[in-house]
Amino acid sequence: MRTRYGLLLVVIVLAFGLAGGLALAQTPIAGQGDWKARFQAHDRNKDGRVDRSEFQEWMTEVFYIRDKDRKGYLVIEDVRDQMNLEVFKAVNRKGDGKLVLREFLNALFVDFGAADVNGNGAVTAEEIEAYIKRPAN
Repeated sequence: MRTRYGLLLVVIVLAFGLAGGLALAQTPIAGQGDWKARFQAHDRNKDGRVDRSEFQEWMTEVFYIRDKDRKGYLVIEDVRDQMNLEVFKAVNRKGDGKLVLREFLNALFVDFGAADVNGNGAVTAEEIEAYIKRPAN
């Protein structure tokens, strides 16, 4: 079952969430092989899975990479190239046009849970790939 956030995990993971750092975040992802390599880079303990802790660390990095002006929040202009306004508004629970880290992570963890089909608290590249290919409800 897809979340109401419209594939937010897919957007984050495939578009700008797989960055190993600032330089990689600015490099377009050319193909599937690239995202899998970046997935492996975020698998800190090299067990073939990104667990909740690794995912939170990774997505926190993404948040601060996108917050170029160091405001402490994201506005639609910070993510417009990766997230449409409807998704942004759904994620922005306060409705103030400022997506704070907590809102960003909360939304991503909803999709993380949906991708974690075996419920073990971690996602593999295969689970993400299957989640991406699943038809939206």
